[in-house]
Amino acid sequence: MPRIKVSTPDNPRFRMERKVGISDLNYAKHLDSTAMVAILHEARLQMLGDLGFTEGNIYGLGLVVTDFAIEYRAESFANDTLVIDVSVGEFTRYGCDIGFVVTNAALDQIVCKAKVGVVFMDFDKHQLADVPAAFKTRVEMPQVRVA
Repeated sequence: MPRIKVSTPDNPRFRMERKVGISDLNYAKHLDSTAMVAILHEARLQMLGDLGFTEGNIYGLGLVVTDFAIEYRAESFANDTLVIDVSVGEFTRYGCDIGFVVTNAALDQIVCKAKVGVVFMDFDKHQLADVPAAFKTRVEMPQVRVA
């Protein structure tokens, strides 16, 4: 099976640092893939929070994940500091991609690239909703914040 190649939007909107903990490791003593998913989820929520939103309330709409891809490039171990750059782009009528580049701070080495596809939902109506224009405008403003 050919390896996937993840491309991410080039406009980091948010940056988060996270130390790899002992509970993030697997049997091989490196960062577990399920822990990486949780770290990326946290980065997405932190980016939304930085904008004043939650996953369940972005101008009255919620976000639903439609797909998730991770391309691993290097191992990471306990006590490594990860820098997670989060970007938003590739807008469609109903959603967008949230991209992540995770770097080992000490080595300046990319650990992984990831992309999450999301759509906006009106949870009360159980229907897809158009991307709020104000959301698109806010995330396209050039700004990198560190949490």
